[in-house]
Amino acid sequence: MTALLETRNLTKKYQEGTTKIHAVDHVNLQVDAGDFVMIMGASGSGKTSLLHLLAGIDSFDEGTVLYALQPSAKTAAHSCPDSADFSRMSETAKTIFRRTHIGIVFQQQCLIPDLSVYENILLPLMLDKSRKGKASAKDTVLRLCGQFGLKEHARKYPSQLSGGQQQRTAILRAVINQPPLLLCDEPTGSLNSAQSDTVMELLQELNRKGQTILLVTHDVRVAARGSRVIYIGDGRITGELKFADGLHPSESREEALLRFLQARGW
Repeated sequence: MTALLETRNLTKKYQEGTTKIHAVDHVNLQVDAGDFVMIMGASGSGKTSLLHLLAGIDSFDEGTVLYALQPSAKTAAHSCPDSADFSRMSETAKTIFRRTHIGIVFQQQCLIPDLSVYENILLPLMLDKSRKGKASAKDTVLRLCGQFGLKEHARKYPSQLSGGQQQRTAILRAVINQPPLLLCDEPTGSLNSAQSDTVMELLQELNRKGQTILLVTHDVRVAARGSRVIYIGDGRITGELKFADGLHPSESREEALLRFLQARGW
């Protein structure tokens, strides 16, 4: 596999009174193109902090975040570089890189309430000045809505949707620019089990089509759908589980994950 993302001794500290807290503590992580990596750990362990550093939303104190995108993973935004070293980039440069290379999905969908499903998904294409052809953009959005069960809801507003439909809309908005990497922070955290299954089926389908995904979750059923699980404790990676080829999101996979988690005090 080809490395898409790598961190080297990535560290983020916070000051609490006279004490320095390591939210992320010398993390070394490699994510290959096509990976579906689950990040787990107790509350406050540094999962979301790590995700924010990978996205360039937050700054780090030591180490670096390296992106090495392959030609097959390039977006249509040719004005943006195909590799990045966040330790050498300005905040403006990281913002531009993130806009075209990284999709982000949060637990709260953050949809614009006055825009329809169609308009919410289309928005990143409209903001991307390097793209041409409104007709092709419209076709792309409608095709995705049709593929992922939102065609009949395309003209509805977020308030008219279920939680699962809102999250599917948020995911499609995050991938409409075809970013090489999708970062998800508890995307099923506010959903019931049926809605969660629907959202995870969408993410799995995107991954099967080549989308690289990092997903933070507390849910064992969700994490069992990935290809790897990274466990974080006190800002450090304390363990990794790779699912054997041929295993499916089933009891055997969940049981293997539970054993892995329990060995780390879950």
